[in-house]
Amino acid sequence: MLEDSKFVFWLTVFHNIMPHVDVLYNQLQKTRTDAALIRKQVNVFQQSLEKERKRMDTVAKDISASYETSRKRKRENIHINRTVAAREICDVITNQVKQRFCFISHYSAVSLLKAPKFQEYEKKFPTQILDQATDVYSMLQKDRLKTELGVIYRRSDFRNMTGAISLLQFIIENNLQITFSEAYKLLLIIVTIPMTTDEAESCFSTLKRVKTFLRSTMSENRLSALAMLSIEKRMINGMSKFNENVIDLFALKKDRRVDLIYESCT
Repeated sequence: MLEDSKFVFWLTVFHNIMPHVDVLYNQLQKTRTDAALIRKQVNVFQQSLEKERKRMDTVAKDISASYETSRKRKRENIHINRTVAAREICDVITNQVKQRFCFISHYSAVSLLKAPKFQEYEKKFPTQILDQATDVYSMLQKDRLKTELGVIYRRSDFRNMTGAISLLQFIIENNLQITFSEAYKLLLIIVTIPMTTDEAESCFSTLKRVKTFLRSTMSENRLSALAMLSIEKRMINGMSKFNENVIDLFALKKDRRVDLIYESCT
């Protein structure tokens, strides 16, 4: 009877904890995770785990009461010991999460260039986020970046951007790299930092498909290009006539034995 209550208790404890772990894992493993929300997701997880920690005493009492023992004092000692052990598990998980995400302040820099917040930032400049970003990335000139961001927040054409990549493309297409030099540096950083380990893991899994036994010798540039094509296949599939354009470019490189470009005869 005592072993049955012990099994049910620990099964209940992990049944209550693991759903919160799964939620955090799924949020952080998305390939297009918004870096500005990572801190929020971690805080939500810690708050949820703290609630479960406080409920452990009630869980232990309920299970101990359902499995009656011969002595009341023995039953009370059992649920107290189990409560302490369950709370230690919650504390260990919480400390591991804090240690794992102790350095995520560099993600806050993404919030500076989120177009939906530009109108809000125009009224109240995000000084605290700017201080965090410049502390992490010391190569940025704080005063100049603040001035450039103030201009970006006020202009309506910047507010139509859908993300950091589109904003970077807009600056490059309009030759604004010198005008917004510090914002340009920050955008380059934002679009290159990995949000989670999922991006690095996908690179290794892609490498197995690209560099096979039958295609083991290739230059570094070709390997990088093929890996990038495989990783970004969703974007490539959305491009019209991508394959046709690649074939035409390949055919024009040099003369070949087989005619890859057919001209219509008139």
